[in-house]
Amino acid sequence: MLRTVVPRLSVGLSGLRPPSTSPFALGVPSNIPFTCLTNANPTTSLQVRWATKKSGGSTKNGRTSQPKYLGFKALHSAKVEPGNIIIRQRGTEWAPGHNVGMGRDHTLFALIPGRVVLHYDLKRQKRFVSVDDGSLPPLPTRPQMKRRLADSLDLEKYLAMDGEGRLAYVQQQIQDIARQDKVEQTMDLGASLMKKGRRKFDLVDLTLL
Repeated sequence: MLRTVVPRLSVGLSGLRPPSTSPFALGVPSNIPFTCLTNANPTTSLQVRWATKKSGGSTKNGRTSQPKYLGFKALHSAKVEPGNIIIRQRGTEWAPGHNVGMGRDHTLFALIPGRVVLHYDLKRQKRFVSVDDGSLPPLPTRPQMKRRLADSLDLEKYLAMDGEGRLAYVQQQIQDIARQDKVEQTMDLGASLMKKGRRKFDLVDLTLL
């Protein structure tokens, strides 16, 4: 691309004076060497060639790191065998529950054959992964626990409180739900032990041995 630069005459208080031969006064870019302009005739036009090459952009994807293959390998109600990986993760976003082990890299795997159960602990505000072989009680999911907490709140009482009172009220309701669940689990465990068809066992007092 060629650009024609025509020098201008500047008018001062003393009348007309010769134009300056400075490249900045001529409107010439500063990247042109000054030696190329010292012998130029200021009364003639000067042709300047501008750069036409487009500068290259930068990239943020220049690495060659290996994939980590994170995520669930067995979803809810999937059948697993001992040693099968259920989820690969970074950190304990999903904590190990019943019959589930955790590796050094927070990988959760099954300890017994059964089906995967994803459930939520409202008291600890934590999501768990368990493996049910048919002996576990029904484990609620996160939406079910949130709905149960919302149904247990007295709306008029909740709206009449301030911020701190609402927080204390909700925490108290969570404690009551956790206490109720613990009692129900104890009763279900006792009922399952007394169920017919289970293998009999004898109680031995170890203090007499």
